[in-house]
Amino acid sequence: MTNRCKVEKGPLKIAIFGAGISGLAIAHQCVKQGFEVAIYDKEMSTGGKCRGTVIDGKVHELTHRQLFAKNHHLINFLKEIPSSTGSCLDSIYPQNRVQFHWGKKNKTMQFQRLYFKGIDKLLDDAKSAYSMMYSQVSLIDILWFKKQIQSDHNPSELLKKTVSEFFEYQTRPSLAAFLQPVLLGWIGCTDDTPALSVLDLLNNKIGEFHPDAPQAYSLGIREPIGDAIITPLTHYLREKGVQFYLGHELRALHSNNKKTRVDYVELKDNDPVKADFYVLALPAHVTQSLLGEVSKTLDYRYVFSHGFQFHFSSMPEILKDKTVGLVLDSPWGLSYHITTREEGNVCLSVTATDLDKAMGVMYLKPVFECNEEEVRDELLAQLFDELSLLDDPTYEGFYIGLGAKIVNKNEAETYYSDWFIGPPIRNEDGDRRYWIVQHALTQPTSQSQFPLVVEHYSNVFLSGEYLYDPKQKWRVPVTLERCIETANLCMEHLSIKASLLATEVV
Repeated sequence: MTNRCKVEKGPLKIAIFGAGISGLAIAHQCVKQGFEVAIYDKEMSTGGKCRGTVIDGKVHELTHRQLFAKNHHLINFLKEIPSSTGSCLDSIYPQNRVQFHWGKKNKTMQFQRLYFKGIDKLLDDAKSAYSMMYSQVSLIDILWFKKQIQSDHNPSELLKKTVSEFFEYQTRPSLAAFLQPVLLGWIGCTDDTPALSVLDLLNNKIGEFHPDAPQAYSLGIREPIGDAIITPLTHYLREKGVQFYLGHELRALHSNNKKTRVDYVELKDNDPVKADFYVLALPAHVTQSLLGEVSKTLDYRYVFSHGFQFHFSSMPEILKDKTVGLVLDSPWGLSYHITTREEGNVCLSVTATDLDKAMGVMYLKPVFECNEEEVRDELLAQLFDELSLLDDPTYEGFYIGLGAKIVNKNEAETYYSDWFIGPPIRNEDGDRRYWIVQHALTQPTSQSQFPLVVEHYSNVFLSGEYLYDPKQKWRVPVTLERCIETANLCMEHLSIKASLLATEVV
């Protein structure tokens, strides 16, 4: 009989590619397991699409964020990350009111978002129904819609059914006309998005709420997300020993001869990276190009969305009744958020969606075909059906949010070749310029079931907002909860493989 003994190894080495919120979240889980962690990203800063900061007292961000009291994974995660005030959860506040806004009709409908008691819920539901009637949705379709979102459905079937099929867009055009801008402005939802992905979003007042959440269904972040979450999270991970290699882009995965595992990863500067396990927390198209034939095809739609900021020295009269909301009659899928700084500065942050397709109301062209002044005017026209804010004595300026620029052709090709580049536009001198956008929203279609594990490679795992796992509870894409839950599920898969490698039998 052969004697066998266990030989203890050192900490398992985990290489994570992508320093966005998904990569940082999986790094946090790995640290808790005692693993040795290194994070690589082609950018010189962390955060990915979760960017935002305050400069000279003024908010500058890629987009504003909304979350929910039922986002258990996210809230637990924020509680674990220390910040200057205690934890990152301290930056979350209750959005007591959210709004539907019709710019062309100059109407704002307020919705209460504190926890309901008794008749309050009935009143809010009635107000929701009235907002649909105001948008000329028939009463029959309103009642059908309410029943449709609250009935029990088979989750596996709804994962394969599109939003347009589930809500019968073809035969209920007035309902479709109401829902499309709401879902587009909220999460960048397309007609091909799985129906299951939006049901929990629409039923955000139903379900089990996190006991530590602020007392409201809808929650916001006081500071831009970079300052509130990304910066303290990055600092915390560094303190825990995580090594960051920024400015290092992944070039290729090199497997063994049997293609059963990855032996090492090649970076663009040709340096090899060797680890026990590799986690790809990268954009969908990058992940798919790296995995090639060894993985399922990811079927998705890119939705271009970006935030723009209007700054004021104090609160303009027209904004005094505004908080956070959606513009229902905007072709650009607008959402907005009002932030007041301690210094008295006010920021109207507007996120426009479908930048490359939706036609504006003033200039009848998409964002990518407008110059900066035209975008500014379009945003105000679609929000308020007028441009009077530009003449308000409190107005200080309009700014393109982080992660988007207008540059000339040489700059676009030389410095931003991996950004999304729009069609040429002309400036006042007739020179050609181009919109470039660093990030786009990844919307999986109902055909996509891209898993967290790579079947052919035993030591490669995936994390990201667009991935699928049977255990997922929150399937709303391009949301923070989706990112954190996916990272947690990715960690479950990785832990199973790690337990087998923790010791070797000789």
